[in-house]
Amino acid sequence: MKKASMYLAACMTIFFLAGCMNNNNDETADQADNNATEHETHNEQTTNDEGNNEARLSVLDKAEGSLEDIDKVEDATVLAAGERAYAAVQLENGTQVTDELKKDMEDKVKKSDTTLEEVYISEDPDFTTQMKDYAERIEAGEPVEGLVDEFSDTVRRVFPSE
Repeated sequence: MKKASMYLAACMTIFFLAGCMNNNNDETADQADNNATEHETHNEQTTNDEGNNEARLSVLDKAEGSLEDIDKVEDATVLAAGERAYAAVQLENGTQVTDELKKDMEDKVKKSDTTLEEVYISEDPDFTTQMKDYAERIEAGEPVEGLVDEFSDTVRRVFPSE
Protein backbone atom coordinates (compact mmCIF):
# COMPACT_ATOMS: atom_id res chain seq x y z
CA MET A 1 0.00 0.00 0.00
CA LYS A 2 2.87 2.36 0.82
CA LYS A 3 4.54 1.66 -2.52
CA ALA A 4 1.32 2.43 -4.39
CA SER A 5 0.92 5.72 -2.51
CA MET A 6 4.51 6.74 -3.22
CA TYR A 7 4.15 5.76 -6.88
CA LEU A 8 0.96 7.82 -7.15
CA ALA A 9 2.62 10.83 -5.47
CA ALA A 10 5.61 10.59 -7.83
CA CYS A 11 3.35 10.46 -10.90
CA MET A 12 1.33 13.44 -9.72
CA THR A 13 4.53 15.44 -9.13
CA ILE A 14 5.76 14.66 -12.64
CA PHE A 15 2.45 15.74 -14.19
CA PHE A 16 2.42 18.92 -12.12
CA LEU A 17 5.97 19.85 -13.16
CA ALA A 18 5.19 19.11 -16.80
CA GLY A 19 2.17 21.41 -16.60
CA CYS A 20 4.27 24.21 -15.09
CA MET A 21 6.82 23.94 -17.90
CA ASN A 22 4.06 24.53 -20.48
CA ASN A 23 2.87 27.64 -18.61
CA ASN A 24 6.38 29.13 -18.68
CA ASN A 25 6.48 28.72 -22.46
CA ASP A 26 3.12 30.51 -22.80
CA GLU A 27 4.32 33.42 -20.64
CA THR A 28 7.46 33.78 -22.76
CA ALA A 29 5.36 33.88 -25.92
CA ASP A 30 2.96 36.41 -24.36
CA GLN A 31 5.85 38.67 -23.38
CA ALA A 32 7.26 38.50 -26.91
CA ASP A 33 3.89 39.53 -28.37
CA ASN A 34 3.42 42.58 -26.10
CA ASN A 35 4.28 45.69 -28.09
CA ALA A 36 3.68 49.29 -27.07
CA THR A 37 1.02 51.17 -29.02
CA GLU A 38 -0.35 54.67 -28.78
CA HIS A 39 -3.56 53.48 -27.11
CA GLU A 40 -2.31 50.72 -24.85
CA THR A 41 0.59 50.33 -22.50
CA HIS A 42 3.28 47.80 -23.35
CA ASN A 43 2.44 45.22 -20.71
CA GLU A 44 -0.82 43.31 -20.90
CA GLN A 45 -2.21 40.47 -18.86
CA THR A 46 -3.94 37.60 -20.62
CA THR A 47 -7.04 35.87 -19.30
CA ASN A 48 -9.62 33.44 -20.55
CA ASP A 49 -12.42 35.75 -19.30
CA GLU A 50 -14.79 33.03 -18.08
CA GLY A 51 -14.67 30.89 -21.20
CA ASN A 52 -15.08 33.75 -23.67
CA ASN A 53 -12.48 34.65 -26.26
CA GLU A 54 -9.04 35.33 -24.86
CA ALA A 55 -8.88 38.93 -23.65
CA ARG A 56 -6.05 41.29 -22.84
CA LEU A 57 -6.07 43.62 -19.88
CA SER A 58 -4.59 46.96 -20.86
CA VAL A 59 -4.53 50.62 -19.90
CA LEU A 60 -6.24 52.95 -22.38
CA ASP A 61 -4.32 56.21 -22.06
CA LYS A 62 -6.15 57.94 -24.91
CA ALA A 63 -9.55 57.14 -23.36
CA GLU A 64 -8.33 58.47 -20.01
CA GLY A 65 -7.36 61.74 -21.67
CA SER A 66 -10.72 61.97 -23.43
CA LEU A 67 -12.58 61.55 -20.14
CA GLU A 68 -10.37 64.06 -18.36
CA ASP A 69 -11.23 66.61 -21.07
CA ILE A 70 -14.83 66.60 -19.80
CA ASP A 71 -15.32 69.62 -17.51
CA LYS A 72 -16.81 67.70 -14.56
CA VAL A 73 -14.17 64.91 -14.59
CA GLU A 74 -11.05 65.53 -12.50
CA ASP A 75 -9.32 62.18 -13.05
CA ALA A 76 -9.96 58.95 -14.93
CA THR A 77 -8.47 55.49 -15.21
CA VAL A 78 -9.60 53.21 -18.03
CA LEU A 79 -8.72 49.55 -18.41
CA ALA A 80 -9.83 47.32 -21.26
CA ALA A 81 -10.44 43.61 -21.18
CA GLY A 82 -11.17 42.43 -24.68
CA GLU A 83 -14.03 44.45 -26.13
CA ARG A 84 -15.04 45.88 -22.74
CA ALA A 85 -13.69 48.99 -21.06
CA TYR A 86 -13.96 49.80 -17.38
CA ALA A 87 -13.60 53.45 -16.41
CA ALA A 88 -13.11 54.74 -12.89
CA VAL A 89 -13.75 58.46 -12.71
CA GLN A 90 -13.22 61.05 -10.04
CA LEU A 91 -15.67 63.93 -10.46
CA GLU A 92 -15.58 67.50 -9.22
CA ASN A 93 -17.06 67.92 -5.74
CA GLY A 94 -20.83 67.76 -5.77
CA THR A 95 -21.08 66.40 -9.30
CA GLN A 96 -23.44 63.47 -9.75
CA VAL A 97 -23.32 61.06 -12.68
CA THR A 98 -26.38 61.77 -14.77
CA ASP A 99 -27.52 59.63 -17.68
CA GLU A 100 -26.36 62.38 -20.04
CA LEU A 101 -22.89 62.60 -18.45
CA LYS A 102 -22.57 58.80 -18.42
CA LYS A 103 -23.54 58.62 -22.12
CA ASP A 104 -21.01 61.34 -22.96
CA MET A 105 -18.26 59.43 -21.11
CA GLU A 106 -19.18 56.12 -22.81
CA ASP A 107 -19.12 57.79 -26.25
CA LYS A 108 -15.70 59.34 -25.62
CA VAL A 109 -14.22 56.01 -24.51
CA LYS A 110 -15.68 54.17 -27.52
CA LYS A 111 -14.46 56.90 -29.87
CA SER A 112 -10.92 56.59 -28.47
CA ASP A 113 -10.87 52.86 -29.25
CA THR A 114 -13.29 51.62 -31.90
CA THR A 115 -12.80 47.96 -30.96
CA LEU A 116 -14.72 48.50 -27.71
CA GLU A 117 -18.31 47.31 -27.63
CA GLU A 118 -19.20 47.94 -23.99
CA VAL A 119 -18.10 50.60 -21.51
CA TYR A 120 -18.73 50.44 -17.77
CA ILE A 121 -18.29 53.59 -15.70
CA SER A 122 -18.10 54.02 -11.95
CA GLU A 123 -17.39 56.93 -9.64
CA ASP A 124 -16.97 54.67 -6.59
CA PRO A 125 -13.84 55.85 -4.70
CA ASP A 126 -12.73 52.30 -3.79
CA PHE A 127 -13.05 51.17 -7.40
CA THR A 128 -11.09 54.24 -8.52
CA THR A 129 -8.27 53.43 -6.09
CA GLN A 130 -8.12 49.79 -7.21
CA MET A 131 -8.18 50.71 -10.91
CA LYS A 132 -5.27 53.13 -10.42
CA ASP A 133 -3.33 50.38 -8.66
CA TYR A 134 -4.00 47.92 -11.50
CA ALA A 135 -2.97 50.51 -14.10
CA GLU A 136 0.27 51.31 -12.26
CA ARG A 137 1.13 47.62 -11.98
CA ILE A 138 0.46 47.02 -15.68
CA GLU A 139 2.44 50.10 -16.77
CA ALA A 140 5.36 49.14 -14.50
CA GLY A 141 5.57 45.80 -16.30
CA GLU A 142 5.46 43.90 -13.04
CA PRO A 143 4.86 40.17 -13.27
CA VAL A 144 1.43 40.39 -11.73
CA GLU A 145 0.16 36.85 -11.51
CA GLY A 146 -3.38 36.86 -10.30
CA LEU A 147 -4.01 40.46 -11.42
CA VAL A 148 -6.61 39.35 -13.92
CA ASP A 149 -8.44 37.35 -11.25
CA GLU A 150 -8.30 40.31 -8.85
CA PHE A 151 -9.56 42.62 -11.58
CA SER A 152 -12.41 40.26 -12.48
CA ASP A 153 -13.49 40.02 -8.84
CA THR A 154 -13.43 43.80 -8.48
CA VAL A 155 -15.49 44.27 -11.65
CA ARG A 156 -18.06 41.71 -10.47
CA ARG A 157 -18.47 43.57 -7.18
CA VAL A 158 -18.89 47.00 -8.77
CA PHE A 159 -20.91 45.86 -11.81
CA PRO A 160 -22.78 42.80 -10.56
CA SER A 161 -25.02 42.49 -13.62
CA GLU A 162 -22.04 42.47 -16.00
